[in-house]
Amino acid sequence: MGIEKHVMRLQEPNTKKRKFFISSKHLYRLLETDVSYKTFVETNIIWSRLRENIDYHFYEQHDTYNLSICAVQAILILENTEKSWRFFNELSDLINNGFNR
Repeated sequence: MGIEKHVMRLQEPNTKKRKFFISSKHLYRLLETDVSYKTFVETNIIWSRLRENIDYHFYEQHDTYNLSICAVQAILILENTEKSWRFFNELSDLINNGFNR
């Protein structure tokens, strides 16, 4: 399944503007990493240089982080696997095509 199925257009909490996000839980499942979800979140989101409430925000209702497209790209590069680069390229193509599906 491609990454485009997981892109959501949501209202960003601070600016109230609608932006594109991907859930951290969806990204974790897509990447099929060999670490726990907790470790994935800690290393790729919490401890990283991503900016809280700009690059990501916590969505309490679903107990997940909504990651901006830029944050997703950064995480995919950091993962540095064949699968992460495939998703990175898919996401880049989506961006280049203006998110037309």
